[in-house]
Amino acid sequence: MANNRLSRTRQTGLAITLSIAMAMAAWPAAAQDSQAEEEDDANSSIVVTATSVRQGGAQDIRHFRWVSLDGDFLPQTFSLTMEGLMGEHDLTLPERSPCKQTFCLTGAAMPAALPLRPDDKWFVGLGFASNIDAEAYKAEPVSLVIVVDRSGSMSGWPISQVKGALHTLVGKLRKGDRIGIITYGSEPQTHLEMTEFAGNEGMIRKAIDGIEIEGSTAMEEGLEAGYTMAEAELPRSHGKTRVMLFTDENPNVGDTSAEGFIGQAEGGSAKGIGLTTFGVGVHFDAALATKVSSVRGGNLFFVDNQGSAKAIFDREFYNMVSEVAHDIDLALTPPKGYRITGVFGVPDGLMSSAPEGTVKVTIPTAFLSSNGGGIYVTLGKDGAHANLPEAELASDTPLLTGSLRYTDGRSRAVGEDRIAVALPQGEAPVPLRKAHFLVDEFTTLQTALNGYHQGGDKKVAFNLIDGLSRRLDASELPGMQEETKLVGGLRSRAAYVAGFQGEMPKELRPLALKGEWEVVRQNGLIDIARGDTVEFTEDGEFITSRQKGDDVYQNVQVNERQVRLVDVDLVFDYRLQGDRIYLKTPDGGSELILRKPRLD
Repeated sequence: MANNRLSRTRQTGLAITLSIAMAMAAWPAAAQDSQAEEEDDANSSIVVTATSVRQGGAQDIRHFRWVSLDGDFLPQTFSLTMEGLMGEHDLTLPERSPCKQTFCLTGAAMPAALPLRPDDKWFVGLGFASNIDAEAYKAEPVSLVIVVDRSGSMSGWPISQVKGALHTLVGKLRKGDRIGIITYGSEPQTHLEMTEFAGNEGMIRKAIDGIEIEGSTAMEEGLEAGYTMAEAELPRSHGKTRVMLFTDENPNVGDTSAEGFIGQAEGGSAKGIGLTTFGVGVHFDAALATKVSSVRGGNLFFVDNQGSAKAIFDREFYNMVSEVAHDIDLALTPPKGYRITGVFGVPDGLMSSAPEGTVKVTIPTAFLSSNGGGIYVTLGKDGAHANLPEAELASDTPLLTGSLRYTDGRSRAVGEDRIAVALPQGEAPVPLRKAHFLVDEFTTLQTALNGYHQGGDKKVAFNLIDGLSRRLDASELPGMQEETKLVGGLRSRAAYVAGFQGEMPKELRPLALKGEWEVVRQNGLIDIARGDTVEFTEDGEFITSRQKGDDVYQNVQVNERQVRLVDVDLVFDYRLQGDRIYLKTPDGGSELILRKPRLD
């Protein structure tokens, strides 16, 4: 039997596309396709109500879910945002009375029971409602400028997911809609001039298929080209105009100049051009989500390798381009004897304090959405009552007073509303209870994971996540399957890390391969010898450092049972035993034994 070539010398321009753990989800393809089909089936049952409205900014925490279940043993919390977590759930509160204007407030309250926030006494939700005809609103034509990152890091599944999403988008377009495409690698290019959809669908789809990978990343230049195209489109558009950016890079969010990411987004919004950002891959984090949240007309979605791009467009396309209201100012005032101890649903940078304990919140934009949004407030005793019993409230004293001022997204007229949220009567509505648990989930995971990474508190991390898991099971809340999966997965990992679970969970096995190993034996292979060093990197490479000859590099994919060296299509079954990895091809013709280097 011929020897297998294990790896190859690095070639210029080698694109590193997948980390080891993320390749678990991408391979084999059959499992991925099945999961994507299940996700599509689930999304097809979702009913979009006419008045569901939520704030812009981060709309999901798919990135955090991905790295939590396919990334390191326990993830960092960079991409865990309260706004994104809530955005994945419909938290529409019952209306006090039918909303008779573009933007209204509704509210409900319940006793707070947040284990990590013992000073909170009340939990109050301010929900959003509207009287607009959502179908008529979504029927307005749209001009879309698609800006696609085609740099080397987008090779493989990222660009494939983007193309699939764009084909889904094209399937949503109607007569009167227009589309153009800007691509950028080393420099921006006009890939498709602004084109009427009607009569040109075939040409548009051919242009999407023709997007090719090239060069480095010139994001600001690419976005600038997109806004230039969008601005030129404004007088020709039959309705709304919007830029959609697809990238796996983190833009320079600190650059607020006219040429920077945020500066361009704010300048575009002032001219009536919205921005939807799609984070593709592993680089996006909460810093970007927070910045996008503060941009008028901005919203953010994350695209993973499980078909989520198509699912997002199937479910939210018409919503994400429909801006209901702008410049939403909320003033939240507690009753005497209480203070606002927390506000959840917007980043800290969009809040400020005012006299009488009032907290002011600014929401740049509200959109139509399948999931109703809102702001959630916790109340505790004020300083004067810190060592006294809670202030008793008369039955007619509101727990929270909310005052609203906004600009209509279409007419530009200014509107107002006011609400007084009463003491709770009976059981709290399910959406409020769900929001309460999501705040519990966010604060618990943030505390547990930050403590683990910053202080090495393994057992504390497990105990916190274990308690959260028990509370989730006891809540019996509907529609919490994704939270059960996330919390359960993190609990299993935390138990292993803390030493409460002896056997490594199957999904963690690929992570144990990361790092350097010594070759102690090989049979049937070339380009590697006993005494060489190999490394499984976080960037998805298998690097062989040879004693004789040049180092060689191979893209690698790993799941819980097998290692695949992509470029030579060589597959090994593997098992971990002590400080060794035993790898053997399924036909038994080649084997490799690796050992963790001894520390002298």
